[in-house]
Amino acid sequence: MVSTYIQESCNKIKQFLSIPEDHTELEAILEERDYTEGFKLNLLDYTYQFIQHFVIFKEIPLFMKSVFITLKKTLEFEVKSLADFEELLIKNIIMRFIQEYITYSKISQQDIVLNVLTESLGRLKLEPLIINLSLLIKPLYGDEEYVEKIEDYEEVEVTYVLNSEEEIQIKRSIDKWLETQKLSLENQELLEKGLESKFNELINSFGLSGESEHCQKLWEEVLEMLKMKLTVISLMASMPEEELKPISIK
Repeated sequence: MVSTYIQESCNKIKQFLSIPEDHTELEAILEERDYTEGFKLNLLDYTYQFIQHFVIFKEIPLFMKSVFITLKKTLEFEVKSLADFEELLIKNIIMRFIQEYITYSKISQQDIVLNVLTESLGRLKLEPLIINLSLLIKPLYGDEEYVEKIEDYEEVEVTYVLNSEEEIQIKRSIDKWLETQKLSLENQELLEKGLESKFNELINSFGLSGESEHCQKLWEEVLEMLKMKLTVISLMASMPEEELKPISIK
């Protein structure tokens, strides 16, 4: 059981994000962590300050649910310091927004889109960067067909929903593999080789041919998953350290 203080902090976050209080995923994750009570409260306090970025989107439940899923995914990583958590949460939220926008837009030349986003967003400070990305994906949640497809998906990445079940399984496995890697711009070539090896292993397990047009297209999309993560790392590296601090609550 978590303490009353932890419970109250979790409930405050859930209330802001329009998540029912009986959803106890945050509490369960923190209960598994061998963190001190003080450190857990620091994580939750930072999180509550961070989600104030999205106050103008409070009337869009699915948007807030997307933020909540990203928060849960971030808390599942064990961190050594509050600074590590802050950086990870920012990376994850930016990464998710960019990925949702690219997938929804169904744009084939995703590398071009990433370059445009990098050039335009890289000049912004953290707060306007997150706000601009949020505004970019806001129209997605006004598309009834898209909303209907993603409404029942909570744990599965929204961006997988538009694909076949086969692709969902492969991309989910790739996502988990990427999470175990030491991602850096210096390791890009090694990461691509490792990714290709993992991809071939996965398509073979599904009995797919790497020479098929389907698999070649899937490889391009999987490679974009890596490029997107590296793009976010590049964006983060260009920000002054003080910009990683949360905005104050008004």
